[in-house]
Amino acid sequence: MKRSIALFAVLILTAACEPPDPFVPSTRSAVELRAMQSRIVPGEQQAVMRAIAATLHDQGYRVTRADSASGNISATRGTVLRVSFVVQPRGVNESIVRGNATLLGMGREHQIDAPAFYQDNLFAPLSAQMQRDFRNLPDDVQVADAVRPIAELNTIAARTAAARAAAEAAAPTATPVAATEGITR
Repeated sequence: MKRSIALFAVLILTAACEPPDPFVPSTRSAVELRAMQSRIVPGEQQAVMRAIAATLHDQGYRVTRADSASGNISATRGTVLRVSFVVQPRGVNESIVRGNATLLGMGREHQIDAPAFYQDNLFAPLSAQMQRDFRNLPDDVQVADAVRPIAELNTIAARTAAARAAAEAAAPTATPVAATEGITR
């Protein structure tokens, strides 16, 4: 009997110590998220991506990833706020921009689902930077899923490991040269 009680106690303690899921998605519907996170922006994809990067820098973000092939940009501000954008071409001189933001706290990452945050902190400054008005996305237009922002390397150990891996990947492989090469008889 004592053994089964001890086993039960160990199981309860083990279950209680299980770490929570580190990502907490929004409780809003996909339609609501899409409406607050997406805009139609006048401009071709590359120009819009450059404007997003400039706007993020002006607001104190550090761009952690910019991939023009996929249209993705991720950035962080401090160590708690992360944003990402997906830019898709839409016709001639028009793009669809979808932003996503997460907030880190207490070991968890929470998706921001406040419409005012996206309008006031992402789209209004971008509109001012580009000196253009944005439009809301019609219901019948398809848009890419929101991309989860990519974190920057915030620790010295992470930066050192990344630099070492990049150096190893870039280092040419040495081929031994024969000692007799270049000697003629």
